[in-house]
Amino acid sequence: MKETKVNKLGVFLLFTLMFLAPFIENTRGIFIPIFKEDFSVSNTAISSMITGVSLAGMAVTFIGGALIEKIGQKKTVLLGILCLILGMVVQALSNSYFMFFVGFIPIIAGLNIYSVASNTMVPMIFVGSSTLAMNLFHFMYGAGSTVSQNAIGVLLDFGITWRTIYLFIAALYVIVLLAFKFTRFPDKQRVPVKEGEVSVFKNPMLYVFGAALGFYVFAEQGMSLWLPNYLKEAFGLRESIGARYLGAFFLLFAVGRLLGGFIVQKTGVMRTVIFTEIAALILLFIGVFFGNSYLFVISISGLFFSIVFPSTMSLVSKIFKERPGMATGFIMTMVAFILNSMNLVMGILMDGIGPRLAIFLLPLSMGISLCLMIFIRIKTKNEETALQ
Repeated sequence: MKETKVNKLGVFLLFTLMFLAPFIENTRGIFIPIFKEDFSVSNTAISSMITGVSLAGMAVTFIGGALIEKIGQKKTVLLGILCLILGMVVQALSNSYFMFFVGFIPIIAGLNIYSVASNTMVPMIFVGSSTLAMNLFHFMYGAGSTVSQNAIGVLLDFGITWRTIYLFIAALYVIVLLAFKFTRFPDKQRVPVKEGEVSVFKNPMLYVFGAALGFYVFAEQGMSLWLPNYLKEAFGLRESIGARYLGAFFLLFAVGRLLGGFIVQKTGVMRTVIFTEIAALILLFIGVFFGNSYLFVISISGLFFSIVFPSTMSLVSKIFKERPGMATGFIMTMVAFILNSMNLVMGILMDGIGPRLAIFLLPLSMGISLCLMIFIRIKTKNEETALQ
């Protein structure tokens, strides 16, 4: 992989940030039952909070591409880290549900800023092997998810509070923030729009990409956000047991990310994405349909979930060559909108029809994503560069 305008420390920190992201993003599901007890709120209240602040964070995601063009990659990443630290400290010190709610806003903003920046930086740094690099980069997310789910399950069993855990995670981000002083990153230059050039927002494929990834991301993140709550309310399993199921899911998820890039380079992006989505959908459906004795099948599905997002995102700079940064920002905004809307629906269904039925929203969402991916495959089938 060829590195461009970035030193080794910069690459290390970029991958470290991806490793740390799930420590706050993918552990909320474990903490949801605890949040409900600490603040005396319902599933609907929790999902409404997540949806409300996430919708506000969508504005940050939408302007993410323009922000990168204006202040550069490094400053954009630093801004995201600062937001994360601020939000975690506020939540850890909150003594009311209102302050907890407020602390969630900079956390979502920071995660969204970093998501847009990282998904445009990797193709710029690793020229010629972006699909492989994106899968290895997102492997760090899977590895971080595995470590965080298992570590937090153990810490909870030892009586460590979620507030202490949040402060420790914030301290890790402070260390990374200070280390950024010694890094170099490429600064994306503003792309001039030629007279008469069709706007990227008039390309219908932009919306198909956003919808396909949005429904997929809900299925993926819904695992970490709602599975522990589902296991506790439907089967009476402790949060630590739910954390272990998720730990197994994200362990296989990480393995898939580690090896998936090499497979995709040989078999083609969309062909492989469609195959793995079919496999993940079948396993997920079996797990939730047959219940308690087959819950381990849900964990196995993590192997097939793994390559969908990074592989599909690696196509953005190839298909939307005119403004890849703006296209990435818009697609991530659509992803956030669909994810937040579906989380709101899930919370309402959990309270309304019960967790045993509500959980079927996850395979349904994956099915919708699969149909849209097939459409993308048909439309890009003759574009050789899109399938490299």
